[in-house]
Amino acid sequence: MMREKMPQGGSGLQDIWKPSESRCAQLLRELVQTDTCQPEGKEEMLVDKIISRLPEGIAYTKLSHGEGRASLIVEIGRKLESKVHAENQARPGETSDDGALAFIGHLDTVSCGKKEEWKYPPHDAHMEDGVMYGRGTADMKGGAAAMILAMEKIWEERHLLKRDVYFCFTADEEYKGLGIQAIAGGGYLSDVKEVIICEPSNGQVSICEKGAVWLSVRVKGVSAHASRPELGINAAEIAYKFAGRMKEYVESAGEHPILGKASASVTKIESGIMTNMIPPEAELVLDIRTVPGIGCGEVEEHAVRVGKELKEAHPGLDICIETLNCRPAVGTKESEGIAARMLRLSEAMGMSGKPRGTHFYTDASQLIPVLPVPFVIAGPGDDKQAHCTDEHIEVGSVMRFAEMYWRYAVNQFSSVL
Repeated sequence: MMREKMPQGGSGLQDIWKPSESRCAQLLRELVQTDTCQPEGKEEMLVDKIISRLPEGIAYTKLSHGEGRASLIVEIGRKLESKVHAENQARPGETSDDGALAFIGHLDTVSCGKKEEWKYPPHDAHMEDGVMYGRGTADMKGGAAAMILAMEKIWEERHLLKRDVYFCFTADEEYKGLGIQAIAGGGYLSDVKEVIICEPSNGQVSICEKGAVWLSVRVKGVSAHASRPELGINAAEIAYKFAGRMKEYVESAGEHPILGKASASVTKIESGIMTNMIPPEAELVLDIRTVPGIGCGEVEEHAVRVGKELKEAHPGLDICIETLNCRPAVGTKESEGIAARMLRLSEAMGMSGKPRGTHFYTDASQLIPVLPVPFVIAGPGDDKQAHCTDEHIEVGSVMRFAEMYWRYAVNQFSSVL
């Protein structure tokens, strides 16, 4: 069993508050046992459960996306005294000179795959030696649990706040991003100046993430007998040539100091009719992961150029390229505001003070282009557990990050700055 990096040494901070393991495990169990697997999601069930436990007087906005899907925005404002709630209706927040802080986490999970291959049923939330097993434990209901625990503590101490704090629970992060698009596009976070994405970060603070461009490539060639390949146009071979050219392009586009190189991987391919027949058609999907400095538009433009060159080299060939997903790579400078403070806080809490990068995309990929503010990715669990059979998380990790979120929001770490 892979374990998250544990804190080394003692904390440089006074131990003021930390949620109990039993309370943390009970909350996480409830989240994991609520099935929010894609493609259906059905996050509204979980949104309603979170709403039912909100303290009296707290303000929230529920965003309904239809078909049982919903997102939730909870605001803890310094001057908000009555509980406010609405369906798909923006509400102005109380702002400060420093602007508001937003915690972002998604409620959906990927599919469980073949459930019979799991050691424990993926929605049983089995607990063993301080570790909980189940779909979404690491990605990212552990993060959602930490958000809720911190939110409840921050509400108790709202008199300490110097700015408003938002907790955003989003739908559909694992697919098209319905939730974060609705939140970003609706102006709900217009006063926010800092963002914490609560995805698993393996006991570290991440300051950047890779982007993604998914290309569907359909190639139409000409069939022929396999003994006379020169009489046809082999669609499968052309498809592989296209993939090779794209791979060469993205991997030679430079190296990011934290994320390394961009990559291009063929993740789906269909072609061929018979062994002795040149395939007239082929379809592949290319998953390209970009790093800051390589834009989605650049990748798409290069793909069009490659397709054009291949068609010119093979008269009678047709290539259709469709972009299935386009998420930009985003990042924050290590020395900038929230990044520097969160790294120092992490180190003071006995975790790593060295920045890392996130190789998958998060809600930041759709939020930051609309709301260009500094952000970090910091959450419980090991991101290597994401989307895996027997996914699991140490409950202690959820406790640590709940404490971290609370400390950052109410500034209970000034001694280490």
